[in-house]
Amino acid sequence: MKNTRSQSSGPPSRQENSREAARAGLTGRGWFALGLLAACLGAGCQTVHQVTIDSISNPRKQIGQSYELDVIDPSGGVDVELQVMALATIKETLAARGLYEAPRGVKPDSIITYTYGVGQGHINIVTEQNTSLLLGPMLTTLPSTNSKAVVVFDKFIELSAREAVTAPDPNRPGAPARKGEEMWNIKATIVDTKNTLAPYLAALGSSCIDYIGENSGQELHFKVEDKVAKANLKLRSKPAPVPAPAAK
Repeated sequence: MKNTRSQSSGPPSRQENSREAARAGLTGRGWFALGLLAACLGAGCQTVHQVTIDSISNPRKQIGQSYELDVIDPSGGVDVELQVMALATIKETLAARGLYEAPRGVKPDSIITYTYGVGQGHINIVTEQNTSLLLGPMLTTLPSTNSKAVVVFDKFIELSAREAVTAPDPNRPGAPARKGEEMWNIKATIVDTKNTLAPYLAALGSSCIDYIGENSGQELHFKVEDKVAKANLKLRSKPAPVPAPAAK
């Protein structure tokens, strides 16, 4: 007479589930990892940047609404594509804060000097904690922590707003008009191993919006998802819709 395993009408027990998972070589951590992998493949992995913001403001000065832009191009005009992208991004950033470029021939509230670029590479010690996800009944998962020296680059944009002063310096007769007093300054930085700026412009610009003309008091650090940053710039830089006239 053949031995037959009795079949339960209820769901499998926790022990049975554990044995089946062990036979398949998948621990709970392995199942979790596979779930993350499937989600990443299905929705597309996100690009997240760690941004540092440092902003100051002159408490005696207003932020100013209209501006004239003075651009310092690190390539000297050689990289035209980057120049166009950097200029478009910063204008969207300023528009999202409610600032606008003064029409030609009209005195602006401020002269904004815009600097952007990639700094010299420098060494950072990076500590990574990795967990090996090993699949198979005879393999185990071993967490490990590694520290290594890597070369990183600072991608940055910086805005410095000064009063638009046209009067000459009374203490220097015949000299050109003096620079106006600084109204506010902001710098946004992303540090990683890439030696390029263009893919980071949206994250840098978007991170600046709410801190232009503000005093952060200290460096602020937060994460910005690239697609969200681009959408935020587009949305907030659009002019507010004109309300419809009231019905008579």
